[in-house]
Amino acid sequence: MRSSIVSTDWLASHLNEPGLVIIDCRKSKPGITPPIDFYGKYLAEHIPGALYVEVDDISDCSTGLPHMLPTAEAFSQSMSERGIRNDSSIILYDEGDLFSAPRVWWMLKSFGAASVRILDGGLNAWVKEGKTVEAGENVLPTATFTATLPGEVVVSADQVKQAIGKVQIIDARSLGRFKGELPEPRPGLHGGHIPGSLSVPFTELTQDGQIKSPQALEETFIRLGVALNQPTIASCGSGVTAAALLFGLHLLGSEEVKIYDGSWAQWGDINEDYPIETH
Repeated sequence: MRSSIVSTDWLASHLNEPGLVIIDCRKSKPGITPPIDFYGKYLAEHIPGALYVEVDDISDCSTGLPHMLPTAEAFSQSMSERGIRNDSSIILYDEGDLFSAPRVWWMLKSFGAASVRILDGGLNAWVKEGKTVEAGENVLPTATFTATLPGEVVVSADQVKQAIGKVQIIDARSLGRFKGELPEPRPGLHGGHIPGSLSVPFTELTQDGQIKSPQALEETFIRLGVALNQPTIASCGSGVTAAALLFGLHLLGSEEVKIYDGSWAQWGDINEDYPIETH
């Protein structure tokens, strides 16, 4: 499954490969005020040929919840307008911390992209190594992307409630937020976690700005109580870093992972619909 990752050296030697599409999908983290203008940073400096795609711009933001999975029709239009085809060879990067690239990876894979990989170390590693960057904006001619979902890739809050005690649930937020000891970056939310869920901070998947080796990833998941190759629901603050956990398990060959797209933005809302633990 390491084929889902490419190195900076590999990308540097394949920049002019026909059909290659590089996507800068850096995204500001919640709670940062003002939000980091990553589009502006992209315009100032990015990997040659890269497009800029913000998660919110290709998501359904009409539900009252952040960046939910869009319809197949909407995703088809988003990708086609950006010049991305089902058979494009797609390389994604964020800052190297797996904050946002796995979410875009998961969306593309779920909707039928044939080849999607994440740049190990992201833009930070690329720049640190002194590799070539460029400024300005890249635009591709429109293309045709036909999005289809082969099956259920997300679960609802009610499905999560029914799964408690029956299905492994993992939470990508920090341990402090998981325990309710640190405030949520979004106002109006309880602290705590879904009962019976496991704390698996997405920051545990990288070390020194690189994705951990398969052995180190496996040791990390096991240390945090995760049973590999069991049906799993991944959650987080709003559905973004849950995809990092899904990606990490994918690298280990575990594919029975679905995302609770509403995540804590929905479950932690100030109401009594869903049970919460803080220990």
